[in-house]
Amino acid sequence: MEFDREGEFDKVMEEIFPVSIPSNFVKSISVKLANGQQVILKGDELINPLPVNNDFSWDKLVSQFDSIEDIQVFVDMPAIRENVVMNVRNILSQHFEDMKKRKNKANKKPE
Repeated sequence: MEFDREGEFDKVMEEIFPVSIPSNFVKSISVKLANGQQVILKGDELINPLPVNNDFSWDKLVSQFDSIEDIQVFVDMPAIRENVVMNVRNILSQHFEDMKKRKNKANKKPE
């Protein structure tokens, strides 16, 4: 993207450790089992998982299954970047529009 020629967005994102990631930004989840098998969840499997208790968390899942060796979450960085750029542009656009309106209002002379 034109705004990020030096890859600064990716550098910033590498420093972020999210507590949660919206499912629309998750490409897939890879679960490596102790026996060497690998399970990859993606698409509809991520959006409509099997029913679980309301207090479900990945930490509880991992602690309950000794057969899980590793879990990797693959994030769609281009989608996050696009979403951030769109939201920043909208916020800044609104901010500058508000500033223009205030400036024009202040410059108008009462008749």
